[in-house]
Amino acid sequence: MQQPAAAPDWTRKLRFALRDTLGLPPYWRHNARVRRGMAPHRRLAYGPHPRQYYLLLEPPGTRPTDPLPWAVYLHGGAWTFGSPEAFRPAARPWLQQDFRVVLPSYRRPPGVRLPEIVTDCRTALAHLAAFARQTGRPLTAPQIGGISAGGHLAALLALHPKWWTEAGWPGGPTHALLCAAPLDLSILRPRTVFSQRSAQDPMQQLDHAAAVRWLLLHGTDDGMVEYRHSQHFHRALTMRGTMSELHTIPGGGHLDSGRWTYDERNPYAATVADFIRSAAPVPPGRG
Repeated sequence: MQQPAAAPDWTRKLRFALRDTLGLPPYWRHNARVRRGMAPHRRLAYGPHPRQYYLLLEPPGTRPTDPLPWAVYLHGGAWTFGSPEAFRPAARPWLQQDFRVVLPSYRRPPGVRLPEIVTDCRTALAHLAAFARQTGRPLTAPQIGGISAGGHLAALLALHPKWWTEAGWPGGPTHALLCAAPLDLSILRPRTVFSQRSAQDPMQQLDHAAAVRWLLLHGTDDGMVEYRHSQHFHRALTMRGTMSELHTIPGGGHLDSGRWTYDERNPYAATVADFIRSAAPVPPGRG
């Protein structure tokens, strides 16, 4: 009996992309439900543009001088959409382990390009370090995370520890959590837009990768950021002897890499919590 012909690759990609797009409304409803129950946050501007700000979230009952560890989480949205406010649930695993959590915003295309977005992130880190010193909040080498485009920015920041020390931090990130992130810009289309972006391509910036422990989450059927991104990045890290774990979500789409943010029963919620806990210091008086 003749076997049916396999569907062309472009039809599979289109089907996955459509599924991910249609899944956005319920995804945001779940996030909104969790946001309503979260503690208030502080919003701080680091520049004159309305998008140049970050949110600071702290565990309930925290005093400014409490020596807590830090985490930075960058939101998704194709570098163009999304906001820190919408992604506040992602801060919960860090807050539950007594971290201060920072969620930066940045200017968007078409007004700025990718290099300017990276510059905004660096400026936010410098402003945050100055704010911490002024308010007596002790700084530590942070953990960092992000989803989708935010995962790309998190990877770049993790790969440049000098950016952190220049901004006033004691060191660069020790841990990086990357969820469905575009990490190999050579895969992206149109190629002409990304071909000259080697300075913003994590695959081309691996000199300091070994100083970081990496956790990657990615679905095999991601219709927005191909699974190959995490595969390529993880392979490059392991070839360098870097501590890296790639958790593959079989049949998972783009949003499946981020469901741990609002669903503590999600199978990857414990994975993320364990990853954060693996190097989280116990502050004096809070153990």
